[in-house]
Amino acid sequence: MLSTREIKQRIRSITSIKQITRAMEMVAASRLKKVESRVLASRTYTEKMHSVLSHLVSSLESTHPWFAEKEQEAPVIKIILITADKGLCGAYNNNIIQKAMKFIREKAGKEIKLTLIGKKGYLYFTKGRYASLIEKYIPENVEKLGYAHVQALAGQLIKGYERNEFGELHIFFTKFHTVMQSFPTSMRLLPIEKGAFESKEKKTGGEYIFEPSAEQIINHLFPKFIETRLYQCILESLTSEYAARRVAMIAATDNAGEMIEELTSSYNKARQAAITKELLEVVSGAEALV
Repeated sequence: MLSTREIKQRIRSITSIKQITRAMEMVAASRLKKVESRVLASRTYTEKMHSVLSHLVSSLESTHPWFAEKEQEAPVIKIILITADKGLCGAYNNNIIQKAMKFIREKAGKEIKLTLIGKKGYLYFTKGRYASLIEKYIPENVEKLGYAHVQALAGQLIKGYERNEFGELHIFFTKFHTVMQSFPTSMRLLPIEKGAFESKEKKTGGEYIFEPSAEQIINHLFPKFIETRLYQCILESLTSEYAARRVAMIAATDNAGEMIEELTSSYNKARQAAITKELLEVVSGAEALV
């Protein structure tokens, strides 16, 4: 059994840890609130752009090149994986990495190239036998990735797709739902899936007259759509990370509180036992003198 001194030392150390986890929870909650408003605003913008493109695609007379499959021309599959730069966020990183790994195993016969956003994903793949798949690592902090950086990355990816450097582009990210729920998600960005722009408004809405032609407008808007989707995925992942970290820190703070209660109870019992022992020694000594 631990002595009262050792128990007091443990209580002090766990109290310090509890203060740290409580502070981290407050920081995560503050950042979550800021990023959550950004992701919700970005969703509205993305949905509106999707609606506009739905009208444009429905008016096309022929299939646009960005919808065409390039599996035979370019058998390479490019994957963008978004993870966190830090840990202490529960199973957030592990869940999305395992989802990407499952996809890589399913595509074992294909050539895979990885673009990694976030230090945790980079550390995972550099230590394993899949290190050769890494084509690019973006060292910038995920939180500090602005739209200009995403725009440049999207431009490089679009040029690579047009030059047949790869036939498919998939992105793996964590979609934010609520503070308690986030879902590891994958999405094919290129080529765009044929059913992605099936417009329900075509049946009920009126016809649109485009100037210039619908194809010219699509050629201008599709790169912007890819940029927006990529930025949206980064914001979704960042929001999910802060939510996961907040939940993890709440759980850690609660666990620390429970441990302190248990140790305090043990300390009181040990102290009472020590006092009882001393009293018995005094009584025994007094009886021996009689």
